[in-house]
Amino acid sequence: MTLKKPCVHVLPHTGFSRTYLIGGASGFVAVDVGSRGSALDVEEYLAGVLNRSLKDLLFIAATHFHIDHIGGIGFLLERCPPATKVLMPRQVRGYLDGTARLPVMRNWFVGLAPATLLSARSVRRAAHLRVMTPAGIPLPGFRKWCRLPFEDRILFPRNSGRRYPLGFDEWEIIETPGHSEDSVSFYNGPTGELICGDLILNMLMKTGAALNRFYWDRRRMTDSFQYLLGNTRPLKIYPGHGAVIEDGKNALGRVTGF
Repeated sequence: MTLKKPCVHVLPHTGFSRTYLIGGASGFVAVDVGSRGSALDVEEYLAGVLNRSLKDLLFIAATHFHIDHIGGIGFLLERCPPATKVLMPRQVRGYLDGTARLPVMRNWFVGLAPATLLSARSVRRAAHLRVMTPAGIPLPGFRKWCRLPFEDRILFPRNSGRRYPLGFDEWEIIETPGHSEDSVSFYNGPTGELICGDLILNMLMKTGAALNRFYWDRRRMTDSFQYLLGNTRPLKIYPGHGAVIEDGKNALGRVTGF
């Protein structure tokens, strides 16, 4: 099968988490807008690199409900037309209506702390430290603070099952819980591209790409990785933190498990 041309744009230096733009026939999708700075980065990249505007931004999507991946969505929406919608994983509905809480995370010191320090290298403006609300902080005292000022613009999947269409070109949503209960990945088979959120990190020169040691459930994370190994074949993986992972046959083969 002949692969189509890759359509993910990697925005440089977007703060603590990576922000990506997916280009399509009808417009763009911004993925993981984690701060006011990353919202500005999206607007500047569209205008300065792609010669487009926020009128062309159809959706803003999140791979999971953590503050460094959703903290800038509200800022970006303020500058987008009313037609721009937010795509969230299905479990987020429970966080917003109070029927569920963000799960407790494990390995704060050996998992989160090193990744945070390394991610800080991509903080290039004060706005990269600014978020709209405390929603998405998985700490006991904050897990109930999940309300968002743009809830009327959020769309949730109508499909059931682990894998279903994103509703944008040939992209699919694959539920990949483990780092968090609500984690999803976005996969495009015809272009060989996978946006995996915080399932996989690629930040250390010596160890390279690896499953994230900061997680909600280690067994579920391993299961998600095994599902991707058996059911996808990405040539490029776009992680939530760190550099793009590339391989001419299957980039998942470059990822170290537990």
